[in-house]
Amino acid sequence: MNQQLPYSKSDIRRATNLSAFLGWTFFCAPAAWANPFLLPWLAVIGLPISYILCWAFGAPILHRLARKPITWVKAALGGATIAALMAILSILIGRFNGWRISQNPNFSSTLGGGEFVRSIDGILTPYGWWVLAQNTFAFVLLGMCVGLLVRAMIGKGKVSSNDPAS
Repeated sequence: MNQQLPYSKSDIRRATNLSAFLGWTFFCAPAAWANPFLLPWLAVIGLPISYILCWAFGAPILHRLARKPITWVKAALGGATIAALMAILSILIGRFNGWRISQNPNFSSTLGGGEFVRSIDGILTPYGWWVLAQNTFAFVLLGMCVGLLVRAMIGKGKVSSNDPAS
């Protein structure tokens, strides 16, 4: 049985590249807006990171989602899932590095000041965990927006003639 997939490999490549670019744009736009001179550095450093992460995390998930036509809900959930996986990886690396810093008796650091101290010697304070949760939530929402925009750009896919939903 030769079943036609709703999205071509070209569609999936285009969607992955678009996801990387949109994610980078949304993530870097506030910094570039505040200081336009940062844009070249954000592009040189941020774009390759964005493309690597999207191809490493996003492409496999998108390839699996693209076996059937992607609905708006699937697009939002897929974008959120990809962003959540990236956030989890970042949190794990950050907390491991914080733990390593806390094990060094010759090093002392504080991030933040007054009642807004986020980290002491690499270990997050309750306020630091709150800021991390807020940033993670915003990042996942951003992933949902990217998923929806990508779905708008690649379309609903070709519906197979033997599909009962058509």
